[in-house]
Amino acid sequence: MAFTHLHIRSGYSLMQSTITIEKLIHKAKSLQFDALALTDEHVLYGVIPFYKACLKAGIKPIIGMSVQVEVNENVHEVVLHAKNNQGYQNLMKLSTAIQLQGLKSVPIETFGDYTEHLIGILSTNHSVLKQRFLTLSHEQLEADLREWRLLFGDGDFYLGVIDRIENETVNQSIKAFTEKFPFPAVAICDVRYLDEKDDMAFDLLQAMKKGKSWDMKISTSEVKEKHLRSTYEMEQSFGEVWPALLKETENIKERCNVTFDFSKRYVPSFPLPPGEKDAHSYLETICYQNLQKKYQEITVEIKERLEYELHVIKSMQFSDYFLIVQDFIGFAKNNDILVGPGRGSSAGSIVAYVLGITDVDPMKYNLLFERFLNPERQTMPDIDVDFSDVRRDEVMEYVREKYGTEHVAQIITFGTFQARSLIREMVKIMNVNQQDTQIILKNIPVQTKASLADLLRSSKDLKEYVKQSNKLKVLFAIAIKLEGIPRHTSTHAAGVVISEAPLATHVPLAVGANETLLTQFTMNDLESLGLLKMDFLGLRNLTLLENILKSIERTTKKKLRPSDIPVYDKETFAYLQKGQTNGVFQLESQGMKQVLTQLKPTSFEDIVAVNALFRPGPMDFIPVYIRRKHHLEKVQYLHPDLEPILKETHGVLVYQEQIMQIAHRIAGFTLGQADILRRAVSKKKQDVMFEQKKTFIEGCIQNGYDKAVGEEIFSWIVKFSNYGFPRSHAVAYSKISYQLSYLKVHYPTNFFAELLSSSQTTQEKMGHYINEMKELYIELLPPSINSSFGKYTVEKKAIRMGLSQIKGVGYQAVAEIIRKRKDGYYKNLFDFCMRVDSKLVNRHTLENLIMAGTFDSIYSNRASLLASIDQAMEQGELFGEFYDIPSLFKDDLELEPSYTEIEDFSIVKKLSDEKELLGVYVSSHPLKEYRKALRANGFISLKDSSNHIGKRNMKTVGIIQNIKTIRTKRGESMAFITLNDEMSELDAVVFPDVFRNVRHWLEEEIIITVKGKVDSRNQKVQWIIEETYPFHEEDLENDEHQRLFIKISPDKARIALNEIRKISTKYPGNTMIIIYQEETKMSYQLASEYSIQVNDESLKKLKEIFGDVNVVLKKYI
Repeated sequence: MAFTHLHIRSGYSLMQSTITIEKLIHKAKSLQFDALALTDEHVLYGVIPFYKACLKAGIKPIIGMSVQVEVNENVHEVVLHAKNNQGYQNLMKLSTAIQLQGLKSVPIETFGDYTEHLIGILSTNHSVLKQRFLTLSHEQLEADLREWRLLFGDGDFYLGVIDRIENETVNQSIKAFTEKFPFPAVAICDVRYLDEKDDMAFDLLQAMKKGKSWDMKISTSEVKEKHLRSTYEMEQSFGEVWPALLKETENIKERCNVTFDFSKRYVPSFPLPPGEKDAHSYLETICYQNLQKKYQEITVEIKERLEYELHVIKSMQFSDYFLIVQDFIGFAKNNDILVGPGRGSSAGSIVAYVLGITDVDPMKYNLLFERFLNPERQTMPDIDVDFSDVRRDEVMEYVREKYGTEHVAQIITFGTFQARSLIREMVKIMNVNQQDTQIILKNIPVQTKASLADLLRSSKDLKEYVKQSNKLKVLFAIAIKLEGIPRHTSTHAAGVVISEAPLATHVPLAVGANETLLTQFTMNDLESLGLLKMDFLGLRNLTLLENILKSIERTTKKKLRPSDIPVYDKETFAYLQKGQTNGVFQLESQGMKQVLTQLKPTSFEDIVAVNALFRPGPMDFIPVYIRRKHHLEKVQYLHPDLEPILKETHGVLVYQEQIMQIAHRIAGFTLGQADILRRAVSKKKQDVMFEQKKTFIEGCIQNGYDKAVGEEIFSWIVKFSNYGFPRSHAVAYSKISYQLSYLKVHYPTNFFAELLSSSQTTQEKMGHYINEMKELYIELLPPSINSSFGKYTVEKKAIRMGLSQIKGVGYQAVAEIIRKRKDGYYKNLFDFCMRVDSKLVNRHTLENLIMAGTFDSIYSNRASLLASIDQAMEQGELFGEFYDIPSLFKDDLELEPSYTEIEDFSIVKKLSDEKELLGVYVSSHPLKEYRKALRANGFISLKDSSNHIGKRNMKTVGIIQNIKTIRTKRGESMAFITLNDEMSELDAVVFPDVFRNVRHWLEEEIIITVKGKVDSRNQKVQWIIEETYPFHEEDLENDEHQRLFIKISPDKARIALNEIRKISTKYPGNTMIIIYQEETKMSYQLASEYSIQVNDESLKKLKEIFGDVNVVLKKYI
């Protein structure tokens, strides 16, 4: 006897099932089911993956949904199944209505609007229905159920019978009723998990849903018997007592036939201007008009390329698509919303270029259209667009208004239970002790992609630790069951779908953020249905670029556009060659800086190549690329005919397009066929690769190449296919890298002001940027109540810190301070408190403003300012209401400041407050006042460390900015620390033998004395600490018992100071230098920055330059 499950909730019924689609199909296959129904509650999230997985497994998919229906204040569960595609349309309408209206149940009065072409099964497992079957007469029951039956077509309404021990009497009553009245009944199981033993996992999930603790016991019998029963189990339940219940499941199975056509496409029509006959003609018109603007000379090659692309676009019916994209990009550009130069393979299209969709000329950069759109690969085009991330929503809103809110929606995503977050949630519910929790989480890496089962298998320690506790064994057993099921819904960061017909006719909808429509299907499912999906991506670095350009316009009154930046700038490449790329998109990492200093890029193509190569895998070929660029290694090709394709990259296969060009040139493939080859070899599908290899070699032979050559080249392509990167994408993103580099070189203050503003939450990066500013002699001015705005701003040739950088000073307070300042600068604290709203700028905010130094420009005693707050705020409350009345006493309200007299804070206290509230030292640095004494005692600054690489027994002093402790392979602790002083910051290593003795007092924000070796690792200077202890000022000696006299001959006069500085920097000390200018007969004592440590080496170097007799050391008692 056959049976089909008609009521299965998956994990898409959020927190109501432990089932994933993949595991459901696998289990159903093992139980030899030939059909299954998916009936998630109120949603259709899983329909497409369920449908595809069923067909792949040879199982008939039945599309359904369970709905809570309200009748006379009682809520009943109805299981719905679509008989056909019209029924599926009604399921979508019903689900959309429930989600958009936020319904927990559907009133029976409106439920009937959606039931046509649907089969409805009323679950009899409800307490009210059970009671009615046990107490009412059959005639009364028939009258009650008649209303339900009338909602559905003839023979489409069923009573759902569930086999549970407590239902035995009720089921007998139902059977008797159906024998008297024509109400068919069918067997259903409320399936929530796959295996009977999974009831524990489901019970814990319910506890998690309700926020309750779980003590490893089944909380209620209601959670039991909800597994995917086998046909045999169902026969045991109903086979003898009521076999018709099982037979009816087969009848329903045969009547339900929903199909999806994944070959269709639904590209919406672009609204054409009046007089235009069709989309493609209009597209051609725009392209040819813009072609004149893009190219000074339209060559035959350019014209043929444009004609070819337009022909392909027309044949594939994508003309409307291109018009839609160029339209919203045009809106963005017309409204000064910065748009990226291109993204992905779309940069390979000349149509995209002339329409202004991309700013990358595919002819100039030898990009391939077929990598983007290929008539031999019938897939939707994919133009992803980068916008300034703070203004991307404006473009989305424009699209919604243009095509109608019913035609545009954002796309759903699902957050799933991931290994680490799931364990964190479960240990709370199961009350796992803190020690066990810490040990477990320590063995689960943050953002790991490995499953919990894999982590247990790979970690012997973790496995052994879990084994010793029954609670931990249960924890992991259940976690493995729950891992991967959906936890919550979210909105795709960039995805937008547009349709010709209202979207609800294609896909069920839900409500997203800000009341926008959200599809119930994910991006991949929407693409399967042929809907037009686009990515509106917000790129932070575009926002940075946009803000820098606005800053330049404000400070120079010059409107600079990205297109105005020259394609080659010598100074920019000089910076790139030195790896000075802090804050530059794609080029900022330490590894990339190292590559740049070795590569010494001399052209834009070098930046493109290094962006493509700097990834795991192809990174191994960077040294080869560099050696060949500098002619340190001979460029070799597998065959001479490959040279035109690989010459630009020095024989290294860098780009996916090069694979296509090789197949085209050597094997005679069309570029469309070559793109299919590229996809096949990158995915490593053996059957497809076999066919491709055969075709490739045949093509090589037909083109006059030996079979051996063809096989060798094909093997080489396969080897490198994993490493190839889309050249079109690399070119587009390298443009942003180059443009930011150019702005950094030529407008450094504007660049750093906006860079700091965009990095306020990342203190480590802020430190790097501020240190580089020091090296470039760009002054960072402290926050000022009369000069600062919210963010960092350019002030003459310096940068003023913004008020938003101050901890505890919020947006509303900053806005209020700036708004009231428009009436004139604040004269003093009392004037400030009288003018600003104390509700927006409260006492705590005011204290932080003072301690951060914002009032220093009008009164420098911070202690006195703090002591005067109460008096100032009281006066502000008393007189402030009159200030806003323009004509009433305003000129007479200027109060004389009466500060509480008190001694000011020490410089150390002020700097400590600055560090706490601003994250950095601004007005000074704790080590700045010691620098002269430090130098005199032979301590080098961190900045000067690069002059002493390889030297031991060196001394420096720094503040510990960051400590990272690790364990060596031998299990010993060691540390990596970041030190800073007033000029720079450097990393230092504390090996186990030293760390063992200092770890008890070593902590961040303290000043330490360091002795050790200056080392260089990966072209980065670092200290190997051999001895360290807390810094004490009294340890510095200031005795001066000698002077060094140097006679300067006329021929050495020009170089003298520079040479002395070099040597004194290398050998800092406390011996003052006095020079005698032979030509002028004048003597001068040099500044303390020139003081030197006198030893054999320093004296030798000075005598080599100035002569033995001209360098004399005199000692005094």
